[in-house]
Amino acid sequence: MTTAQNESQALGDLGARQLANATKTVPQLATITPRWLPHLLSWVPVEAGLYRVNRVVNPERVAIKAEEGAGTEEPLPETYVDYETSPREYTLRTISTLLDIHTRVSDLYSSPHDQVAQQLRLTIETIKERQEFELVNSPEYGLLAQAIPEQTIQMLGAAPTPDDLDAPTPRSGRRRAFS
Repeated sequence: MTTAQNESQALGDLGARQLANATKTVPQLATITPRWLPHLLSWVPVEAGLYRVNRVVNPERVAIKAEEGAGTEEPLPETYVDYETSPREYTLRTISTLLDIHTRVSDLYSSPHDQVAQQLRLTIETIKERQEFELVNSPEYGLLAQAIPEQTIQMLGAAPTPDDLDAPTPRSGRRRAFS
């Protein structure tokens, strides 16, 4: 027998692979980043989509009296706390989308991973990405828009470099803080 006849007697890797079950991961979205920022911020329920920051006007005028001991007969100072008449208000944005899944896809291709659950998970992750983007970059209420000039780092060029971060950082000796 020739070697060509011997090779055709056995099933090859490519043919066997067609019948094998492949181990699959759940779908992965490359744009997903770690969710550290929302966990660091304090959250309050905003019922009407409007968040108002009420601040005190002239806090130094709030008169109090601190004394040692008890039982003094001196009159207490009269005071009141005045609020801003036009407080800053933040109107929050809504993020919405429509997820469309054909029933034939969910019926035929939901093994080993549920197609509906995975599509929903990826859509929710995309919404969370947008939420975090808005928290940082929104011109109305984003953290970058709220920073006062003293809290910003003046950059030497267009993109920040380690040298830009060295300027406001205290150094010990001649060692650079970032390299």
